[in-house]
Amino acid sequence: MIKITASSPTRIDIELAGQIDADDMRIALDELIDKSQNITQGRMFYRITDFALPTLGAMEVEMSRLPKLFGLLGKFDK
Repeated sequence: MIKITASSPTRIDIELAGQIDADDMRIALDELIDKSQNITQGRMFYRITDFALPTLGAMEVEMSRLPKLFGLLGKFDK
């Protein structure tokens, strides 16, 4: 499960729990990209409560979205 919340205009909260499949990854990355569009000098807070490796399908989805994810790097402070 991945839960993404825009807790303020400059902060995104991400909660990860359990194994993530391709559908979960697709929905979560689209949601992350959408909720990050208007952020500048943002912060990202993430909480991992139960780690399990994502499925191969989930990793394929992530790789297919890498160009958009690289675009998010400039929106968040390091």
